[in-house]
Amino acid sequence: MEKNRSHGKIDRLPAPLKKEVENRLLGGDTYEDISAYLKEQGEDVHYSSVGRYGRGFLKKFESVRIAKEFAKLLAEDNIDRPATELHEANNLLASQIIMEAMVDDDMDAKERAQAAKSIASLQRAQVSNEKLKISARKEQGAVHTAFRLFTEKVYSEIGDKYPDVAEKLLILAEETEREMQKLQ
Repeated sequence: MEKNRSHGKIDRLPAPLKKEVENRLLGGDTYEDISAYLKEQGEDVHYSSVGRYGRGFLKKFESVRIAKEFAKLLAEDNIDRPATELHEANNLLASQIIMEAMVDDDMDAKERAQAAKSIASLQRAQVSNEKLKISARKEQGAVHTAFRLFTEKVYSEIGDKYPDVAEKLLILAEETEREMQKLQ
């Protein structure tokens, strides 16, 4: 099945002229202004054709811009950010791209079905991610409990006889607990 293209006139322009149309769209020129410019260049393209092309082009441009921002955030070297957060952001980005593709008029039924399967896979991955986060919170609670028990034992065993040593051990325990929380 051949796909219809609603903006074929712009696509058939010479590459430099098409690029100029895109630059003007990004620059905020009106569709009428762009149509007038094309007429000056010897191309008879109605402003409604420019509008159809412009809406699709600007939508895709914005999607690419958002994708780049997400990728930039994901690429940041931030050890304090949990891996589950990165996974969640990646899933959100992938879901957005797939959903935008699904509403694209150029997709046929088979491609839409494949996109729907991809979204289902992302949802299963997100459920697994949520389970991992719950497990991490439980582990973090267990670590916190262990540090509290350690604190009590330090005071009961050596706090009376060696208060300076007990204080130093407690400070080290609290620092270690904070570091462990950052890793989770």
